[in-house]
Amino acid sequence: MLVNYPISAAQDNNWVHECIYETISFIFNSLNQATAMPEWPDILPQRHRERLKSRTRVKALLERVKNISAQLTAEQREKTLLLINNQNDIAGLLVGTTASLVIEPEIKPLTDCLKLVFLEGFRLLTETGSRDAHYKAIYDSLTVKTCPFCGYETFEAPGQKREDEDHYLLKDKYITSAANLFNLVPMGGKCNKSYKLQQDLLFKDNIRRKALNPYGTIKAEISLINTKPITLLDEKPDWNISISPDIEETRTWNEVFSIEERLKETVLSPNFEAVLSDIGDFLRHLDLERKSSNDQVLAGLVKFEYYKKRNPEQGLGYLKDKVAGMLRFHFESGNPLVVALVRNTLPQIEAA
Repeated sequence: MLVNYPISAAQDNNWVHECIYETISFIFNSLNQATAMPEWPDILPQRHRERLKSRTRVKALLERVKNISAQLTAEQREKTLLLINNQNDIAGLLVGTTASLVIEPEIKPLTDCLKLVFLEGFRLLTETGSRDAHYKAIYDSLTVKTCPFCGYETFEAPGQKREDEDHYLLKDKYITSAANLFNLVPMGGKCNKSYKLQQDLLFKDNIRRKALNPYGTIKAEISLINTKPITLLDEKPDWNISISPDIEETRTWNEVFSIEERLKETVLSPNFEAVLSDIGDFLRHLDLERKSSNDQVLAGLVKFEYYKKRNPEQGLGYLKDKVAGMLRFHFESGNPLVVALVRNTLPQIEAA
């Protein structure tokens, strides 16, 4: 993932999940202490009561939770609460500090009901406007309005057709995190429907793995410096994409979303000539020509790379600074083919 989402986008709009979680915890505690429970809607947390008191479907589902829970032991209810806490420790699950718990058969009747409750919570995210507010906060935070998972799929503005809000951890497996906005991430349609699909980010072939946290602090950086220079002037580079930091989290991202292959085939190779054309235009605006020295051309390349890094493009051109950096590196190293390639973008000005 190339950009992290702000924690506040999820935190400030996560009240539906919080309300359901707190109500379930209250039901469990009341049963454990053998104390009477208030009727609906007083059973809901006071700060969210007005927002959910008219939601009859969630009312009926929470009543079922109460009835099923009453048939279980305090130990079984405690196991269920541990499972809920476990599945909603999204950050811990992704970084690998929290083990993924398995649903035990003895609490399955209750967890089956909880699945319906949290799916209803997920539905309510749309009805209550929480999902739109969540998406707008994320959209507004992005300097470049593109999918951070691939870098080039354009995000629609709030009020238009909303981008996919993917359940980062599968809602059919991590059932109690279905309404948790920390488990919901805006994602481009291709990333979601063509690449991630139903892959479990935490397991591959039943082997545990780590994954990037969209609301965390680690983000991937792309480098093309190790790309082999062209062998002929009319050939494209043999792209070598380096992803840093080289850790398990970024390797999972690369594998799940086919990052290297997509960047090579969709972003870099088809747009290489366009980058060269942009470089030529930029250098001409610096009044450089074929007679300019290599030092002057190199200084122009450095300026182009810096400009594209400070002013990233939206869409397929977002790696232009990386391509320029690769060309600058090999130009500076004196690679004759790269020097010729860059100089060929300059105008030949005839003496008057």
